[in-house]
Amino acid sequence: MAPGNPLLKGKTKGHTNNPSGSNGSNNGTWPEEDILKASLHQYAAEQLRQSERLQRLLKDHGLIISQALLKKLNRHFEVPTSRKPPPEDQAAQLVLEKMGDDGGGRRGPATIKTVLALEGHHIPRRLVRQVMRDNDDDGMNKHFPGARKIRRTALKSLGVFQEVNGDGHAKLDEQALRMGAGLGLPIYGLRDKFSGAILWLVVVPNDRLAVTIGHVYCDFIEAYGAIPLQLTVDKGSETGNMFAMQCGLRKAYAPELDNNQYPAFAALKSVHNTVIESCWKWLRDNRGVTLAEEVRHGQDDGILQAGIPLHVSLFRWLWPKVLQVELDAFTEYWNSHRIRSQAAKTMPSGAVPSHVFRCPEDFGGERLAVPVPKDAIDALRADLPTSREECMRWVSDNFDIAAEVVYEQIGKPQFSVTTAWAVFELMLAKLAVTVVPED
Repeated sequence: MAPGNPLLKGKTKGHTNNPSGSNGSNNGTWPEEDILKASLHQYAAEQLRQSERLQRLLKDHGLIISQALLKKLNRHFEVPTSRKPPPEDQAAQLVLEKMGDDGGGRRGPATIKTVLALEGHHIPRRLVRQVMRDNDDDGMNKHFPGARKIRRTALKSLGVFQEVNGDGHAKLDEQALRMGAGLGLPIYGLRDKFSGAILWLVVVPNDRLAVTIGHVYCDFIEAYGAIPLQLTVDKGSETGNMFAMQCGLRKAYAPELDNNQYPAFAALKSVHNTVIESCWKWLRDNRGVTLAEEVRHGQDDGILQAGIPLHVSLFRWLWPKVLQVELDAFTEYWNSHRIRSQAAKTMPSGAVPSHVFRCPEDFGGERLAVPVPKDAIDALRADLPTSREECMRWVSDNFDIAAEVVYEQIGKPQFSVTTAWAVFELMLAKLAVTVVPED
């Protein structure tokens, strides 16, 4: 006998004479429950109207039911609906991730809504539009004549930590260096808008993983004991955890702030995220080109063989340490140098970034940081799916121990770009004759 109405399974009272659940009418043939459930979820993913879903049930399964029964089946099989979307912060994060995947900014609200629906996330069009408008102020009008022209406006900020801008730097990553698999040095940075001070600049194993950047942001919050009123980043899926952390902490520790007046989070195209993007230009002009040339130098001179695992592991052990020394030196230089005077600039100019950061009141600004206790940061870390140790791991624990021993044997020389490959060769010679566990 064909399967009956799944809503009546296990029920006998009042239904003993109608096991099919047709209620006096011929429903046609009921499919198996798992098949019916899959179909109903598929119709939801396609964002079909109720009448269209009824048509599909008839066409796909020969099933004839009323809209009332369809609603009951949708509830029974937990079919998602935009009338019951995920929490607003989660919904916004999903939209931002899709915006980040759209490098050309060509997807409109309807497209993003559809893409999310196909993944099982049903978010109202109004919410999709609002998130896109809040985080890409020119994107909604990009199809009008002249809309693709980049319009520059004077940057504005009320003080330190009103807005902190974050972004990853890809000029030293695996794709940019083109030295081989695993041979890349991605960087992630955070910079204060009002003072111009670089607040965080670190080399990470992967700046495209949301969980890794989530730990980077936890490190930043822990170091300063606070979050900014607004965190601004480039659009990209790697910022998902940062978004959730920033919005959650802002809501918990500064609930009085109006999110419409002072947004907690913004995701922009890189061309508009100028506060941090310009930092990469300065890094390149100051050391960046030399850094890339020095890193490639080892392969060009035959010191590094990308096809040998030992070489790759030693590169990944040594060069992140060398680069971090360079980044720390650049940060100290930048924060200590005097920015040129700009008469038209609405924020401090002709001043030293570190001084402005420490004394914003002397420059007509305020300190607007939102204090966050350490236990809250620890709780955020605990919620991340991967530990910090794992996310920041460049090599296996066994290789790290072996390399540390050899590094000590050669006298623990300072990490420097100019001597890195000489150190690499010294360590390689010793590691090559040491029993090194597979990495």
